[in-house]
Formats: sequence, structure tokens, C-alpha cells
Amino acid sequence: MTITERIDAITGLGPQYRAEVIPAPRSCKIEITAECNYNCSFCARSMREMSGSMDRAMFSRIIRDLRASGVEELGLFYIGESFTCKWLPEAIAEAKAVGFPYVFLTTNGAAAPPERVKACMEAGLDSLKFSMNFYDREQMAKVAAADPRYWQRAIDNLKAARRVRDEGGYGCRLYASSIAFDGEQGRKMQAVVDDIEPFVDEHYWLPLYGMGGASKAAGWKPQPGNPGRLDNMREPLPCWAVFTEAHVTVDGLLAACCFGSGLDGDLIMSDLKQTSFMDAWNSPAYQALRRAHLSRDVSATACAECAAG
Repeated sequence: MTITERIDAITGLGPQYRAEVIPAPRSCKIEITAECNYNCSFCARSMREMSGSMDRAMFSRIIRDLRASGVEELGLFYIGESFTCKWLPEAIAEAKAVGFPYVFLTTNGAAAPPERVKACMEAGLDSLKFSMNFYDREQMAKVAAADPRYWQRAIDNLKAARRVRDEGGYGCRLYASSIAFDGEQGRKMQAVVDDIEPFVDEHYWLPLYGMGGASKAAGWKPQPGNPGRLDNMREPLPCWAVFTEAHVTVDGLLAACCFGSGLDGDLIMSDLKQTSFMDAWNSPAYQALRRAHLSRDVSATACAECAAG
């Protein structure tokens, strides 16, 4: 299954998930670190104050609970950049040992040098995606508030990842995505995409979406809700993120939204330090939020601004 097929399977809201009390999601993203070497203005991280890595014992307990609940796909990232976490390869190996059939990862690329990528592939990583969202150094420095040298470093690391995979014979699939921002970004990004495309198994475009209000704060014009990938955009309501994918923050909180962690207490559904995953997944707070989404009226919820675009 390709990455776009996996994405579409998650963003497509099947009948079994169109309810307030639902089965375990197929996929979960868990934030092993809140640190990032970028500070992108379109990302929810720019609007929250969190740092540090997840407690290792808590990570071990949560992923076992997730797998026992029926979660099949585990993303070892959420909002922070996971390659800044020293124990990332160990986390991958543990997730595979616990029995997750598919362990995936997204990176900005600049923090993913070949030796670290090799360690992750050796640990059993199934999928590595590079988020390539900037067409030159100047734009990256402006939007990501990061060292402009990271722009070329990310491209070099992506190409090196392909060499590492091929030389080592690893089964990890390599992907890249790019945000189309307001149109002009997509056109200028094409040269970058043409350069990196031969080194990945698939590249796809993403629309600019809500990011819990961060996009608007940066002066962008996001699409309403979380529409998925550009070539197969979903309706903003009901939002698939509330029904088909779980999101665990660095401090063990279960969030309803893949954008808004830590921005609004109304998006935190439960504390996994105190509650089992399935009890949290179908908690009263989650049920109330799903009820609003199914009725297509989220005006009284934390999703209101995002759903309105």
C-alpha cells in the first residue's frame, strides 16, 4: 500500500466511524519529543509552549495499550521533530517488538542525517516521509525561523536516505510531501520537487490547512478543516481527525486534533497517564465533540475557527 493510499484510508470516514462511540482507530501519532529545529509560522507548535521528550516508561506503557486496543499504524511523531530525540531508533525497535505492523515517521529533513536514518531503518522503520515545504533558503528562514543552511541540508539528507536504504537493503519506503500554500508556493516548489522526486517512492501535495489558527496568525489563507491531501480533499465536517486517528502529546494527553495540541484545553479529550486508551478514545468529551461533528455544527466547540477556514 502506498502512502497516499494509507492517507486516503485514514481520511476517508467509513460508516463504522460515523458514531459517537467507535472502534479503535487504525492509526495513532505519538509525540516522543516536543522539540523542533524549525519554528514554522503555519505549524501549531508556534502557538504553544512545550518542550522536552516523553517519559520513556510512559511511552512504553502507552504503545502497549494502543496495540492491545487494536491500533495498527504507529506514527512516532506529532508536532515536534522526532529526529531531535536521542532515543528515536530505540522507540522504533520497541514499537516493532510490541507488534505494530506499520511504524512511520515524518521529518523536516534537516535533523535527519544519514547515520541517524540508517539507525532508524535498522530498527525496523517502515516509512519515512520528508516534509519539503520551502522553495529556497530565504523563504525557509522567513517562514520557519530557522538557519537558512537547513534548506540544502534537508535536500541532501533526503537524497542520502535513498542511498542508505538501497545500500543496506532496508524495507523502509521513502516519501516526500509539500504544502501548496496559496498557489504561488506550489509553482515555485516545482523545481525542488523535480530535484527530489527521483529519490523517493512517491511525492504528494498538501493544501494549507487550519493548524489550529496558526496559519491565519501567520497571514496565510488556509483551507477549512483538515482536508487531507490536495488531490483527494475531504469535506471539513465531520472532520476525520476526530474519528479515525488518535494523537498523543508529549505529556501523555489524548488530543482530538492533529493541529491544536496544547492550544486549547477543549481539544484535550483525556489524560492517558490516568485513563486507558479505549476509555479515553470514547470518553464523554470525545463523544460530545463527535456528536457536534456528525451534526455538522461545531460552532460551540474548539473546532469552530478551523472548520470555518
